[in-house]
Amino acid sequence: MTGFQHRGVIEGFYGTPWAHQDRLWCIERLGAWDMNRYVYAPKDDPLHRARWRDPHPDAQARELRELVAKGEACGVQVGFAVSPGLSIHYADADDRAAVCAKLAWYRDLGARFLALALDDVPSKLVHAGDRRAFASLAGAHLALASQVLAAIGGGCTLWLVPTDYLGTGATDYLEELGAGLAPEVEVGWTGRTVLSPTITLAEARARSQVLRRRLLLWDNTPAADGPMRNMLHMNPYRGRDPGLASCVSGVLLNPMRHARASGVTLRTAARYLEDPAGYDAERAFEEATRELGAGAEDAFGVFARAHRFSPLTCDDRDRELEALHEALRRAIEAGDPKPVLAALREAVALRAGAAERLRRDLADRRLAAEIEPWIASHACETRRIAAAADFLAALFGDGRAVDRVYAFFALEARLSREPLPAEVSYGPRRVLYPQLASLRDDEMALAEDPTLLRGRNLADAFVELAEAQALSRLGTHPA
Repeated sequence: MTGFQHRGVIEGFYGTPWAHQDRLWCIERLGAWDMNRYVYAPKDDPLHRARWRDPHPDAQARELRELVAKGEACGVQVGFAVSPGLSIHYADADDRAAVCAKLAWYRDLGARFLALALDDVPSKLVHAGDRRAFASLAGAHLALASQVLAAIGGGCTLWLVPTDYLGTGATDYLEELGAGLAPEVEVGWTGRTVLSPTITLAEARARSQVLRRRLLLWDNTPAADGPMRNMLHMNPYRGRDPGLASCVSGVLLNPMRHARASGVTLRTAARYLEDPAGYDAERAFEEATRELGAGAEDAFGVFARAHRFSPLTCDDRDRELEALHEALRRAIEAGDPKPVLAALREAVALRAGAAERLRRDLADRRLAAEIEPWIASHACETRRIAAAADFLAALFGDGRAVDRVYAFFALEARLSREPLPAEVSYGPRRVLYPQLASLRDDEMALAEDPTLLRGRNLADAFVELAEAQALSRLGTHPA
């Protein structure tokens, strides 16, 4: 039996928040996957962050009540977060009361999981009145959390997302927070960096000891906001130590703005959370793509495998094609690439038909609409791989020298008709993953995990291999 009390999703990304219909879908899916938490915290909902003091209008309030009711029907606790840290005056009694009132209003909707989100805000007190009233930022946060805890009363879980939400080392802020918070308050953590490729038990234990409690993991996967917007992270959940439950109370995944496409990672994470020791990421991935790709299961599986590149799987561009690329390179060196080229062209033909099948047969039409830009990208990049494969077949075929030269011209003509898409398939040409080692305003720095990734597109790799062979074998040299 799993040791994770909290298992679910926090809608906490930057960008257009999910539609109400997709939130209802997600809650229903979470219940079916034996997950039990959904937390409403979209950064770009003004009433969550920029205008946190304002009440929700009646129409939105009705939707939020419907989310709670849907959760009750599905066995999922629906929670809500307030993120006041950009504008709050901690010493101002009215501001503190406004935070308490907002969270108490969510409690009155029926929510029993409430979050005080103090992430991505200044790491020092910015208002003169706050500096007079509190000796530290942690002191201000402790005072606010204490008042909130009293206001919401018993029967509710309070989760505090601290300003220092990543890393493993102790800071004065975290030491004070851990010593002063009531023991029942959950505290959030994202791992050693923002989008942690792996999370070890040792890392979690180090942070848990500083905070003097089990952690609640805010896991930023499959999130793809900010500079990652052109990515579609459909990776299986992986890189999480099977022993995390000993010092982690739960895991809430932060999804993409594409709710349905996020389901691949969420569905696989549900299998990890159910049985961390027995978790098989690849089997979970196959199960997820077949469930979510209903109506076009094989095509969706092919498509998803070309979009597994993420901070958790940053060497995964389509494993079968990766293997064929390496086999082709070796076969060219050995002088007989024809058998590998035949296998490559067969694999490419399978991928070339995926777009039509997805557009025609995928049962979840909202999912089809979400991924349409990447369906088009996948088709384009597949055509580029096909062009490279066709040229290499001609180059190593039995034709005349003139046929090989004209085949090279045809390759470049085909490529010129394929403008490179903005959306990423088969790996990125350039992507910045915001991996930070520190969040303090005067110490912020990049972590050692992969950050700026360039030249990682598999279609480009096939084209470059073909062009290098053309220049080498047709009498010239690479530029």
